[in-house]
Amino acid sequence: MPKGLRILHISLGERNLTHFGGIFLIHQFCKKLRLKWYLQKQVPFPQRSSYYHPVELVLAILYALIAGIHRLNKTKILQGNGAFQQIIGLKKFPYASSLRRFLKRVNPHVVQDISKVHDQLRLKMFYLPKPRTSLLFDLDSSVLTLFGKLIEGAEVGYNPHKRGARSYHPLLCFEYHSRDFWHDLLRPGNVYTSSGAPEFFKECLRKVPPGIYRIRVRADSGFFDHKFIEPLDQDGIGYAIVAKMTNPIKNKIGNLRYHRFKKNWGAAEFFYKPFRWKEPHRFVVIRRPLPEKDSEQLTLFNLKRYSYQVFVTNLPLRAEEIWYFYRPRAAIEVTIRELKESYALAKIPTNSFQANQFYFHLLLFAYNLVNWFKRLCLPPRFQNATLETIRTEFLVLPARLVKSQHRNVLKLPSEYISKQTLDHIVQKIREMKPL
Repeated sequence: MPKGLRILHISLGERNLTHFGGIFLIHQFCKKLRLKWYLQKQVPFPQRSSYYHPVELVLAILYALIAGIHRLNKTKILQGNGAFQQIIGLKKFPYASSLRRFLKRVNPHVVQDISKVHDQLRLKMFYLPKPRTSLLFDLDSSVLTLFGKLIEGAEVGYNPHKRGARSYHPLLCFEYHSRDFWHDLLRPGNVYTSSGAPEFFKECLRKVPPGIYRIRVRADSGFFDHKFIEPLDQDGIGYAIVAKMTNPIKNKIGNLRYHRFKKNWGAAEFFYKPFRWKEPHRFVVIRRPLPEKDSEQLTLFNLKRYSYQVFVTNLPLRAEEIWYFYRPRAAIEVTIRELKESYALAKIPTNSFQANQFYFHLLLFAYNLVNWFKRLCLPPRFQNATLETIRTEFLVLPARLVKSQHRNVLKLPSEYISKQTLDHIVQKIREMKPL
């Protein structure tokens, strides 16, 4: 059995090492997006640092999130990565205190301007690699549990994981086909899902690219409200939204005639005008037999030997096709879970609501950067990969930055990534036209 080294001398002071060697791929991709240029030209920052430009602080946060640094106070690990700093163009990586002060000093106008830059880039990326003419929006809310009594906006509301804990309750919108984050709204934890949803969706529509002829929406029962649904009818937007199991709806579903699909499942429909709604709407009911050991599901209603799920819709599809149309919406649950686990969505950095709102948007900006990078630069087998996989395969690579014949050379181990894969990614980045 081989033995380890018996005598080992340790030396400190090496400055050109990093275990995030693959971050150069993200950096080169962002250069093609001209991200730094857009931020410098279109975002007037009121405050200035004697050592860092505000844009450098924004990019430092974005790169740290992508690299997997889940808390600002953990960015210290990047201060000792000399190669990492040189790759992303910083003389020295900012201290956590500098990043936190920056977040707190940013005013709402700066947040809006950075959001506009984000919207501009998303509009340009929407047409790549090929243009599309339809949009499918998936809407959802999430609960971000917070720890600390002095956090602004942290209120006690519905929290399925920690009952009675303070939280934020953001609204999120993603476009299903591109998987792009579309719009967000950070809210206190005691706000109900549908509160502000009509105004939220108007902002989503404001960002729709030219040339779109069809828009459809999928949402859970939190959006079952006439104030949200009736404007969709007026604008000709198709939707399938889970209905709340009110007593009138429960009374109707037991007396319907169901036709069979998917083995022993049943589908039926009825028209009904809920209280305060202006017109009757079409409701689709999906009935499925209960398993022997039934598990509780929040969106299903159990009656005798069946469980029921009800949708309100204006789509010209058969009842069972509405279920097939809605089913892929489960992808947004996976995306939100990835945001919480891989991007640390719930790791709120400050006690200021405005600063946390800014950080929240930067985190979603980082998500889109990675999503665009996957879509345009990675081999097909990685198109649906999670951020954790992207980090493991491409970003968290031990590397040494050296100078050789007046050139900067980043040395990577061949055991971590194949030359063919690396060449493919680099070539895809080079072929991109600057935005």
